[in-house]
Amino acid sequence: MMGVVDTLAGGMNAIKVLTLVGKVAGVIAGLNAIPFVPPEYGLFIFAGASILKDVVNRVGDLVDDGKQNDSFKA
Repeated sequence: MMGVVDTLAGGMNAIKVLTLVGKVAGVIAGLNAIPFVPPEYGLFIFAGASILKDVVNRVGDLVDDGKQNDSFKA
């Protein structure tokens, strides 16, 4: 059982890093700092990263103990 907990903890850290990278990329794209990415895409990138984290929290919460009680946080 300890291996499952270690894997979940590693997955949570990966989700935190990926959503942070996605949000930063979205902000940078929104500021038109990347010449080959239209600024409109920045909003979609940022929203996608936020939605991904919310979905992972919901699914993780249900898998954690079968209830939506905010016991799982990524």
